[in-house]
Amino acid sequence: MATFEKQNIPVNASCETVFSFLGDFRNFEELMPEQVTNWKADESSCSFTIQGLSDLSMRIDGKYPCSNIRIVSEGKNPVDYRMDYYFNAKGDNRCGVSIVFDVDLNPFIKTMVSKPLQHFVDLLAEKLQERYA
Repeated sequence: MATFEKQNIPVNASCETVFSFLGDFRNFEELMPEQVTNWKADESSCSFTIQGLSDLSMRIDGKYPCSNIRIVSEGKNPVDYRMDYYFNAKGDNRCGVSIVFDVDLNPFIKTMVSKPLQHFVDLLAEKLQERYA
């Protein structure tokens, strides 16, 4: 299992606001990189294509208000993965969000995809901050 993370991202919104936004996959499209196409989502699941790579599907596996949202791979994916968003209140209109992305990769594949996967997590963090700037 390989882990890619971004810890304690400062967000200028309350934990409740950010939790509500991230708890609905219909909002995730605005966080995705431009290489993502064929976006389809309902509140608790989504599927999409990464140009030149693969189709992916995921679903929300658990929501714990203002504490954690767990997302897991679903259906036919090239790898199994789990992404957790953790929330930490920092006042009325500020919170910290940590993203932890665990991916089941063999050692050979890990060396090839580590940089792009860390970049993906960093991009999610950046776009989340921009949304609430």
